[in-house]
Amino acid sequence: MLFTRTKSPLALKYFKSIRTFMVAPGAWPAEIFGEKISVLVIFHRATLPYHTSLIVVGKFYYIWMHMDELSFLDLGHMIITALLGTLTAVRSILPPLQNYHMLLLKFINVMHLMHSTNKGRYYNQMNDTVDKVCSYYTKFSLVITFFSCLMFNFIPFYNNVTNVFIFKTENYTLEFALYYQYPGIDPSDYFTITSIYNVYLSYNCAIMVFGLDLILFLIIFQIIGHVYILRYNLENFRWPKNKVVFKLGDILKYKMNESITSEMFDAEENEEVRFKLAECIEHHKEIIGFTDELSALFGPILACTYLFHLVGCSLLLLECSEGGYGAMLRYGPLTLLIYGQLIQMSVIFEMLGSETEKLPDSAYFLPWECMDNSNRRTACIMLHKMQYKISLKALGLAAVGVSTMTGILKTTFSYYAFLQTMGD
Repeated sequence: MLFTRTKSPLALKYFKSIRTFMVAPGAWPAEIFGEKISVLVIFHRATLPYHTSLIVVGKFYYIWMHMDELSFLDLGHMIITALLGTLTAVRSILPPLQNYHMLLLKFINVMHLMHSTNKGRYYNQMNDTVDKVCSYYTKFSLVITFFSCLMFNFIPFYNNVTNVFIFKTENYTLEFALYYQYPGIDPSDYFTITSIYNVYLSYNCAIMVFGLDLILFLIIFQIIGHVYILRYNLENFRWPKNKVVFKLGDILKYKMNESITSEMFDAEENEEVRFKLAECIEHHKEIIGFTDELSALFGPILACTYLFHLVGCSLLLLECSEGGYGAMLRYGPLTLLIYGQLIQMSVIFEMLGSETEKLPDSAYFLPWECMDNSNRRTACIMLHKMQYKISLKALGLAAVGVSTMTGILKTTFSYYAFLQTMGD
């Protein structure tokens, strides 16, 4: 029984949510799908890398001007926000690239499992399963991302309101979520504008740092779905309809009347087998090619993200553990989000690698002994091609997976212990 769906993947609810929150910074370039965007959005996207870089410069200028006044934890806060700003600036280079647009077009128009639902029941079931995973994961990611962004900006606002309007604390210094300064310009002189502007900067950071990863993970879920389908097709390959009787005397060149019965494909079936093998090989080639494109585009981004985790995770732990209750509310959600990003990234890519490692075992299920010599050679070539593990690498060097995550976490806790001694 075949299933047909005319609806586009873009009509799915989780894609609509992504479009709503990610169009303005450019993480989701809706214009490549025929949608219209305003001139203001186009200008914002084009200037975002330079704009964010200017904010990072302002942060370092603030550190230089106030180094003697900053406490150890305040300096840690400045370094964390500077690193996040740098990561935002680097990642904001990706969305305007033509390669990114082509990748998303291929993902939506070709690789999404919705386009394969007319091929059979299992294709339809796998599409529904992956869509449910993507939907729940998108909702969870967006909620935790914006909650972390909200808390990071709300705690300074709450402290300012309670100390200025309620308790009227004397000589109280106003707090900001982000600190930056330029020669002749001190944003603290414009409290309201600076506070609103900091929320806007935090939003850009959230979309570039976590929104792009959400899109990447949704693509990986679809690739894993394709791998499951390929494995299913290999493990449920057709068998011959009829059995063939061979006389041992004809085979062994001896006068023997004994015979053996074996299942063999006839000429017509071998033609069908040839087509099915070619289909499996093409599907595997498509998965490999798309994954290579994904690795080439996101490899540098993943390397920068891992570098940020290597430094930023230990500082976030320090802020949470040493800064008190207010710091826990402010940095706690962000810390969970950053560590969750590291763990999710590593585990999801490890899942992709582990599933592709099972492809050779699935290929062994092929009834190669029932095929003719031509099809056996084709099956042998396919088995050889499937020996290689599909994985993404950061800059083509470090494999993105659990082993890399473990190394970063060990280094993070070592740095954290060292920073605690410095703070004491």
